[in-house]
Amino acid sequence: MDRKKTLINEYKQRKIIGGIYRVTNTCNGKYLLDYTANLQAKQNSFNFMVSTGSCLDYKLKTDLAVFGGKAFIFEMLEPLEKKKEQTQDEFIDDLKMLEQLWSDKLDPSARY
Repeated sequence: MDRKKTLINEYKQRKIIGGIYRVTNTCNGKYLLDYTANLQAKQNSFNFMVSTGSCLDYKLKTDLAVFGGKAFIFEMLEPLEKKKEQTQDEFIDDLKMLEQLWSDKLDPSARY
């Protein structure tokens, strides 16, 4: 029983890392810019997309069919750790603001 309590406590104490990411089509330079509350989970989803040909985001569907998963790269542009006192909604608001800052930096004509 102590092991279970320890695991639960460790889970509650884990650091939550969200952030801004970009998936770029290396064949045509187009990119998908987005935010996520869990960067590792999004990276895992991307890896699954590449290995199986499934789609990470509907905006990529056509190019994924044409170029294949290997044509895409995943970049973590800016990680952000959720603060202990922060609610999930506050964390998401911070991520949205960061995404907007990145959106302003990047070429809008190449965005999916």
